[in-house]
Amino acid sequence: MNWNRGLMRAVFIFLVLFFLAYLVPGLSALTVTHLLAVSLLTAFLATVGENMVLADTPVKKSLLLFGVAALIIYFYAVVFVGERLSLIGVLLAAGLTAVIDYLSQERVVADTEPGVTAEGEVRAEPDTGPQE
Repeated sequence: MNWNRGLMRAVFIFLVLFFLAYLVPGLSALTVTHLLAVSLLTAFLATVGENMVLADTPVKKSLLLFGVAALIIYFYAVVFVGERLSLIGVLLAAGLTAVIDYLSQERVVADTEPGVTAEGEVRAEPDTGPQE
């Protein structure tokens, strides 16, 4: 499990929710402590979910994050804050988080050297026979 990735996601989620709280009605009900709890919970569940679902491509990882973020943001606000958020606001926050996560994954994959995965593991090169 890549905990650095989870921590980076938590920061993305926190920043997106923090700035959208000024623009989207309903999200302002989440205080900084609630935003921190939502971001850590969402990042943890998305990171664990990647291993359970075996999300191996950046698109699958971002779609999983989108679904987990939307569910966590909405149900956290309903259960702990007592505020029903608008569906548009929740989807906007989850979508922005997924897009930022996807773009950061693409940058990491492009910056790695050939033969090394984004997590730092060495890829096994296929044996093509003797080279002359």
